[in-house]
Amino acid sequence: MDYHSIDDTIAADGLRLVLVRGMPSPWGQAAKAMMEYKGLAYIVGPQEPGGANPELVEWSGTNSGPVVAWNDEPPLNRWNDILFLLERLAPERPLLPEDPAARIVAMGLAHEICGELGLGWNYRLTMARPAEGQAPSPFALKYGYNEADGEAAERRVISLLNHLTAMIEAQRAAGSRYLMGDTVSAVDFYWAAFSNLLAIMPPERCPLHPKVRPRFETVPDPIRAVMNPTLLEQRDYIMDTYFRIPMEL
Repeated sequence: MDYHSIDDTIAADGLRLVLVRGMPSPWGQAAKAMMEYKGLAYIVGPQEPGGANPELVEWSGTNSGPVVAWNDEPPLNRWNDILFLLERLAPERPLLPEDPAARIVAMGLAHEICGELGLGWNYRLTMARPAEGQAPSPFALKYGYNEADGEAAERRVISLLNHLTAMIEAQRAAGSRYLMGDTVSAVDFYWAAFSNLLAIMPPERCPLHPKVRPRFETVPDPIRAVMNPTLLEQRDYIMDTYFRIPMEL
């Protein structure tokens, strides 16, 4: 990945994307792939994982990625704000349906993958759940950890994975390779990117640092059990068709 300095990224015009350097952070990787699908030119700056990133915080108000900015508009860090910006910048290649009923389903499913108490959020609550009698870690608190959501997180992940499996099977029966309708949409990008949290692609496809990879390979057995071939085949088709492989981290 050709990273610009964070100072140069902040000062630049046009479309800028801040990614978590060296990590397959799904929010950022989905945004990157959607920019490329839409043919949008952009530059990339780094959020250094574990670092204070003071320039990024002062500019964007957050010490995480992705952050996306367009010209002198305020920087964005919420997945839906980023999606709406990309839709505005390149409406000729839409990633949301025009039909209101389909759009409602797409936004609801996107939230269940990307949003608060969605797939990524619940998976991180699952992995950050403290041992009995111990206090939650700062990482867990970042995701609003509480005992009720911590206990429910794994069940919620499994429930959504089963729902996605049923959707893919129904779409295949109707002759479609996509989660919704007959063309790629934002939810396809989101599922492909977030699947790496649950079943990381091999090193030749997702070149993580060897010291970091075990973190992603440690998946609870009940979640690993429902990551079936249907889900992985769908991920691989979208990755091979719409993402850069090997992934650029």
